[in-house]
Order: sequence, then C-alpha cells, then structure tokens
Amino acid sequence: MTSGQTPIGMRYLRAFSYLLGLCGVIGCVAGIAIVYQAFADGGTAEVSLPLGSAVFGIAAIAAEGVTIAAGVLGVAASCNQRRAGALYTTALAGLVATVLGLGLCYATGAGVPTSLVFNGLLMVICAVIANNLRKSPPQDGPAL
Repeated sequence: MTSGQTPIGMRYLRAFSYLLGLCGVIGCVAGIAIVYQAFADGGTAEVSLPLGSAVFGIAAIAAEGVTIAAGVLGVAASCNQRRAGALYTTALAGLVATVLGLGLCYATGAGVPTSLVFNGLLMVICAVIANNLRKSPPQDGPAL
C-alpha cells in the first residue's frame, strides 16, 4: 500500500462518523422541539405538562449530544488511529446515556421511543468499530 492510499476501514469509519453526526443533529433538533412542545402545552388549562414528553426530549438531547461527539471523534480517529480509544469510550458513554434515556422514558410512561433505540444501535456499531480499530495495528489515515 502506498502512502497516498486510504485504508478501507478508515474510509468506512469516516462515512459512519458523518452518519453519526447527521443523526445526532437531527435527534437534538427533534429533542429540543419535543421539550419546547411539552412546556408550551403545559401552560394551558386543559392540557397538563406531559412529563413523559419532557423526559423523552431531554433524554434525546443528552443521548444525541453524545452521538455528535462520537461523530466528531470518529472523523478524528479515521485520520489518526490512536484516537480510537477515545471514540470507544464515547461510544460506551452514548450507549449508557441511551439506556438511561430509555429507562426514564419507560418509567414516566412515554413508552419506548424508536429514535433512542436506533441511537443505541448506532452506538453499539460505533463501539464495535472503535474496539476493532483499537486492537488493529496502527496505520495512518488521510490528512483532513
């Protein structure tokens, strides 16, 4: 392999990291909209503050914020494999945040939101990729 070629795993990691960032931004915007709607509806007399919606919105914002961080670290790890440990740790933190969010949503009666389930799936995939990258021999990726 010449120095100008990009390892295939690094290209997949970069593409997946862009997907993580995009999903994180969309999830954060949706979470902010849900929290705003929960508090806006809580002010009227006939509608009380839906606790489940507020908890779901806050959990989505927290979990998707970690997803954005994992996307940024994934792009960094696709250029420098030594950053894979930080990506792995962030992916595990995202998985914990997602599981806590799912538990809070279930406990408050919001059910099991599919967006948090999808985020958990993305974090599991990210953790597996980062763990494999951590254990593989070091190789340099492309410069940004």
